[in-house]
Amino acid sequence: MRSMEVKAVLFDLDGVLVDSLDAWFYVFNDTLKYFGLKTLKKKDFSRSFGKPIEYDLKNYFIGKTEQEVMRQYNKFFKKRKAYVKLFSQSAEVLKDIKKRKLKLGLISNSTKFIVMSILNRYKLRKYFDVVIAMEDVKNRKPAPDSVLKACRLLKVKPQNAILIGDTMNDMIAGEKAGCVTVGYKIEGDYKIDELKNIEKLLSNK
Repeated sequence: MRSMEVKAVLFDLDGVLVDSLDAWFYVFNDTLKYFGLKTLKKKDFSRSFGKPIEYDLKNYFIGKTEQEVMRQYNKFFKKRKAYVKLFSQSAEVLKDIKKRKLKLGLISNSTKFIVMSILNRYKLRKYFDVVIAMEDVKNRKPAPDSVLKACRLLKVKPQNAILIGDTMNDMIAGEKAGCVTVGYKIEGDYKIDELKNIEKLLSNK
């Protein structure tokens, strides 16, 4: 870790702490069906997975409002939430960071209902000092708004925070906000291939 004082660690949720690809694949197609639209094959869905709802509205739910689509996402997630799987290292890594007396934030492009459902299901909410979901900001990742809001609420400067994510949207948001970015299996300021390797970076700060 480059010479800096790390005061906070910000996590993306989907693809970093949990595997939610299958759940979202079903939720997305359930929502398309609800509106009478053509469903997607998994390979096609995978290419757009993790993008903000603005992308979904522009490319798939043309003419529908954000509130209409969000409502269906929440409704269908209730019956698909069992498809979300917790990654094996997630809880231990969060516990370790908490022991280091660092502040923890969660930043997601998903709805507050979905984010909290996942955190509560896997008893992860207790680790986070702040949770930012899609409703909490006007512009979602790759915009820096959610990152900046998390830092503001945590009372840390962005340059004293690191952001861990698995998509370019995460890396761009973190970079625009002024954070150090850690890519989980992708390129950032740093790259890790296992979540537990974040502990090594923190130990070398």
